[in-house]
Amino acid sequence: MRVGIVGTGEMGRPLVDRLLAAGFEVSAYARRAVPRADLAAAGVRVVDRVADLGAGNDVVIVYVFSDGQVREVVLDDGLGAAMEPGSVVVVKTTGSPRTVGAIRDRVGPTGVGVVDAPGSGGPAQVAGGTLTLFVGGDDEHVDRCRPLFAAYASHIVHFGALGAGQQVKLLNNLLFGAHVELALEAARLSEELGVDPALLATTLHTCSGASYALDLVAAMGSADTLVQTAGRFVSKDVVVAQAVADELGVSLGTIGAVTGPLLARIGSR
Repeated sequence: MRVGIVGTGEMGRPLVDRLLAAGFEVSAYARRAVPRADLAAAGVRVVDRVADLGAGNDVVIVYVFSDGQVREVVLDDGLGAAMEPGSVVVVKTTGSPRTVGAIRDRVGPTGVGVVDAPGSGGPAQVAGGTLTLFVGGDDEHVDRCRPLFAAYASHIVHFGALGAGQQVKLLNNLLFGAHVELALEAARLSEELGVDPALLATTLHTCSGASYALDLVAAMGSADTLVQTAGRFVSKDVVVAQAVADELGVSLGTIGAVTGPLLARIGSR
């Protein structure tokens, strides 16, 4: 399988290594000279234009930073128009289900499939092949991509039609944001009660009050370190989820009430 990728940053670069190790023929687009040289040295065919990824590839992965960049790359810069009938574009960027729908409307009539496959996990999980993927799209398009997904993910869940993967990812991000806020509040309360917050977080790992956010507090040693290290990523994810919920006319309810203080907390730093 010949695979193209645009977006070889913090998440995309270890993905490239996993694909190469699995025997895929990989091509990539990168603008800056240093990443281009690094990719070429690893055995990747580096192209000069995004649209050049469309020709000759069975699958093209879009792993850029924002939803707006997805639209720019696929719809404005010519990638979608250049892809061949029978190929599939895989959107991994967290964003709106409407974006992947707009891409399908543009490329579907030419015989190009669209799959959304955002994941849960960071660069370490990609590098270790343990990412969890939330997948949306037609069965035939998803099945075509499964060997590709298996190269870097250990849990691949097809949730339904195109856009379902994005919906699940946004729910995951909202829950994590809420869990982080609750973990920070637990740390504050424990300090006021004279209890070591890190010891509390470590102990609760095996208790009914456990959460992944508390596990991070335990691993990092303090709630403040969690905010300093991951705050900007959590904030971005929650903001995107809120914007998409507003776009779709969905109320966040209690989750919105919990994540609101988190955004204010991170924004004040």
